[in-house]
Amino acid sequence: MSQSDSLSTEELYRLLQEIYFDSIDDGDAETAISVMHEDVEWVHTQVWEEDGQTSQKTDIITGREDIFKFLYSRVGEMKDKGIEHTIRDIVAADGKGSFRADIVELDGNTIPFLGWVELTEGKISKYIVAPERMPE
Repeated sequence: MSQSDSLSTEELYRLLQEIYFDSIDDGDAETAISVMHEDVEWVHTQVWEEDGQTSQKTDIITGREDIFKFLYSRVGEMKDKGIEHTIRDIVAADGKGSFRADIVELDGNTIPFLGWVELTEGKISKYIVAPERMPE
């Protein structure tokens, strides 16, 4: 681990909540993807089941450009539906971190999910999220 990969909980919160999730919620895929390393591995099991999306599917995408294309195709829909991503708990050490978060829908319904990230050169190089519990 290089010195640039050391990571405080506050720094990870800023990367994930204030840049990544807040930008997704604002429909801004370009800013959201700015926290990702060029060679990032992005493993995303669908949390918000809406408009044909299902938690039975996991997207595995490698590379910032391809993740941008995926996010760009989805952020408008999420913004239109008014959902927000909100981190509840977060820990970080040695260039790695974990978090618990919610997707909050307009009606106040929350959908909990978990995440794991690793950093390389100050950017997220591994991003894994999944529902905290499977829908009934």
